[in-house]
Amino acid sequence: MDVKFAPVLANANNFPVATIRATPAFCLTDFRQLKQSTDFSHCIYTRNGRAAIGLAAQQLMHSDQPNIVLLPAYHCPALVEPFLWLGYEVRFYPVLSDLSVDEVIFGQFLTKDVSHCLLVSFFGFQQNSKQLITLAAQAGKIVIEDCAHGLVDFLQQLDQPDPAVAARICSINKILPTIEGGLLYLQQPIKIKPKYCSWLEEAKGLAFLLKVPQFIHSLKSKKTPSNLSEKQPQAVASQFKYFNPEDLSSASFRHTKMILQASNFAKIKTKRLANYNYLASGLAEVSAGHCLYVAAGTEAPYVLPFLLNDANDFQRLRMQKIQVLRWEEVAYSQCKVSNDYRSRLIQLPCHHKLKQTELDYIINAMRNLVSH
Repeated sequence: MDVKFAPVLANANNFPVATIRATPAFCLTDFRQLKQSTDFSHCIYTRNGRAAIGLAAQQLMHSDQPNIVLLPAYHCPALVEPFLWLGYEVRFYPVLSDLSVDEVIFGQFLTKDVSHCLLVSFFGFQQNSKQLITLAAQAGKIVIEDCAHGLVDFLQQLDQPDPAVAARICSINKILPTIEGGLLYLQQPIKIKPKYCSWLEEAKGLAFLLKVPQFIHSLKSKKTPSNLSEKQPQAVASQFKYFNPEDLSSASFRHTKMILQASNFAKIKTKRLANYNYLASGLAEVSAGHCLYVAAGTEAPYVLPFLLNDANDFQRLRMQKIQVLRWEEVAYSQCKVSNDYRSRLIQLPCHHKLKQTELDYIINAMRNLVSH
C-alpha cells in the first residue's frame, strides 16, 4: 500500500526549552560502576532503535518471495521508514483503545501472502503481545518484537529468548542518559556487523553528551520561542524523515556501551515503577483526561501515557516547560484509535532521575488544565 504520514501538529521550536525532560540527563556518576553482571554478548550495538529495526528487517528479508510486513497502525514514523527503504509492502493492523490488539482481527490480517509481523510493547507495556507472537508464529510469519521502550525488560529476557521471535530490538537512549544507541538480538548470525565510528566522531559525541557545544551556543545566543502557528501543513508522501540508511553500518558510541554496562537496572526499574505509580495516583482525579493505564505493571515504564480530553492541552503543557511527547505523524489507515490518539494521547515523563518536586510540578500542571 502507498504509505502517507499525517502532518505534524506542533513544532517543538515554538515551545520554551523544557526543564523537565522526557529522558534522563547524563551526569558523571553514571560511570561509577565499571561492569554489570548482565551478559550483552548476544546483542548487536546499533546507532539507534530504528537502525536496529532496519538491520533486523534487512537480515530477515526473503530473496525468493515478496516481503510483506504487518505493523501496528499506531506508531512513530521511525518504525515504518526502514521497511519502506528496504522495499517491503507495509500493511497496518488496528489497535484497541488500550493499545492491545484484538486477536481475532489480528488473525484475519495474517493472510497467506504476509511474510513478516512486527509487534510493539508500547511505552514499555507488553499488552497482549505474547499472545500475538504465538498467533503470528503459528501462521508461519517471521516475528520481530519492538521493545524500543522496554530496555530493562529486554535485557532481562536475554537469558531465555522466545524461539518464536526472530529478532528483538530496543533503544538505549529512551531509558538511559545517552544521546543515541540501540540493541538488536537476532536468532541467526548477522551477515555484516555494524562498526564503531572513528575516535574523532566518538569525541564529538562525548562532547555533546557533556553539553559542551550546547553551553558554547548558549553563550553566543539565546533563542526566544515564536508564537504557535495556527496553519497546519498538509500531509506529504512518505519520506525518510527519521531513518538514515547510513546508520545501519554504525554501532553505538563506545561511551554509550560503557553507560549501559555501568547501569543498575534493578534500581532503575524500581524507581521508574515508583514514579509512574506516584504520577498515576496524583492524576487520578484530573478532569483534563485520564491515564491510559491506572498503574504500572511488572515492566519498567518508559513514559506515562495520558489521554487528553482537549488536544490543545498538549501545547499548554509544553508552555509549562514539560517535555510532553506525542506521536503525531502516524501513517493514514482505517484505525480510528490511531487517528484519534495522534492528537490526544500524550506521553508524560516518569524516568528514574526525576525529583519529587518535578513529579509534583507535572501533577499540578495537569490539574491546572481544568481552568481552560
